[in-house]
Amino acid sequence: MKIRLYILVCWLVLTPLVAQQEVSAVEKAARPNILIILTDDMGYGDAAALNRDSRIPTPNLDRLAKESLTFTDAHAAGSYCVPSRYGLLTGRYMWRTRLGSGGNLANLAGTLIEPGRKTVANVLQDAGYQTALVGKWHQGIDWKLRDESAREDIRVNRNYQDFQNIDFASPVLKGPKDYGFDYSFGTAGSAEMNPAAFIENNRATIIPTLSSQDVKKKNGEWYGRDDNIIAEGYIMDRLVPTLSNKACEFVETATRTRPEQPFFLYYAMTTPHNPIVPNKEFVGTSRAGTYGDFVVELDHHVGRLLRKLTELGIAENTLIIFTSDNGPVNRTKGYSAKWVRGDTAIYGHDSTGPFAGWKGGLKEGGHRVPFFVRWPEKIKAGGNCSTTIVFNDVIPTLAEMLNINLDDNTAEDGQSFFKALTGAARPESFHEAIVHNQSNGTFAIRKGTFKLTANGPKTNAQVLDDAFPVSFVLYDLGKDVEETTDISHKHPEKVKEMHTLLKKYVREGRSNRGR
Repeated sequence: MKIRLYILVCWLVLTPLVAQQEVSAVEKAARPNILIILTDDMGYGDAAALNRDSRIPTPNLDRLAKESLTFTDAHAAGSYCVPSRYGLLTGRYMWRTRLGSGGNLANLAGTLIEPGRKTVANVLQDAGYQTALVGKWHQGIDWKLRDESAREDIRVNRNYQDFQNIDFASPVLKGPKDYGFDYSFGTAGSAEMNPAAFIENNRATIIPTLSSQDVKKKNGEWYGRDDNIIAEGYIMDRLVPTLSNKACEFVETATRTRPEQPFFLYYAMTTPHNPIVPNKEFVGTSRAGTYGDFVVELDHHVGRLLRKLTELGIAENTLIIFTSDNGPVNRTKGYSAKWVRGDTAIYGHDSTGPFAGWKGGLKEGGHRVPFFVRWPEKIKAGGNCSTTIVFNDVIPTLAEMLNINLDDNTAEDGQSFFKALTGAARPESFHEAIVHNQSNGTFAIRKGTFKLTANGPKTNAQVLDDAFPVSFVLYDLGKDVEETTDISHKHPEKVKEMHTLLKKYVREGRSNRGR
């Protein structure tokens, strides 16, 4: 009798604990680690997996594509660095910000993301994730100033040079850690932008004091700007491996110290954006010149991080999004030779694959990007999905995956494509339409296979001004992906419909259907 009573008591005590462990395991499986790898100026046609004629060997990207669901109609939220990153981080088009249509951040400009606006890091941090940024921030930093009266000048002056007025020794007033990142390490902007220094947890790791001339005299070369302020040890050759080390370190530390807590890593690589300076072990490894060699180096470091996930035993339950911030630069025309080690040619390699256009433009090559999503536990590997998506969709997609309710002031231009990941639904698009914006301010709108460019208006106000002169170009990407034939005169009603929709999106401050 006593034995039976003892067994009953044990059952009553242990059953809830076992159940709790089972629930925790289920919850953990439903909350994968999340890794976003964002390359810088890499074209759709660079990876061999997307371009059979690529002259660049990319074995790690090819393997990732094979293990992923590949979106073949994925778009950056802008065709250059700042708007694409703003859209990825906030789910909102950058032309709605203080920069406006075609705007860009000055070298030392203050933060762009508005106070109180949630980023993908905030959303995941609130959901219990460890969050980190490694790499290129390029959303502005508020540096501490000795003379605060210069604050507005710095925000708009692309070539502000009074470095003595910036207190690089103090923590920044506002940086990545203020936007949901528990840990951050990287650069304020592109590799060649000011300050040329690493910033860790809102503080420069080494105070920049050297000029471009100082570094050139010391090292015999400098591939950045002629007017840089540079930290000791900030050498272009070491930039890529340094960031790679930090990304791997974060993943390992997060996994080993808090195995019960999922992590989110935003790994914003600086390659293959200029300066194009591959390390010596990669020189000559492609058939696309120095640029191709730099992409090979990029591929190497992506592979290194993938292997780290496998070594730690977390690859199966880690969701990876791999993409590029926009299309490539046209290196055959007017490209600065000082930013390239060796050649400036591309040896017949087509970085944009089947598309026309380049970074900064409205044609597909400027903003249609590689987009691989791997999650072995949930996503069937090896497929292609033609659903049209845009960077703004990342926050809503992760929110649906994690059963997070977003408020109406978060990701106003995003729609979840989670059902496309699982295969539950793969429509032409989850959007009514998406908007493209050129670096000169010109807008285009994409609905279905049709893309309408509204030439003339360069600002939001001009788009809404019915008296402002405007002309249209309409392409049907389903029949003319290279955008060779304007069919606007054949479809006046389609032109009117899409132009009306563009004005609606600009006027209403959102393009999704609300929540």
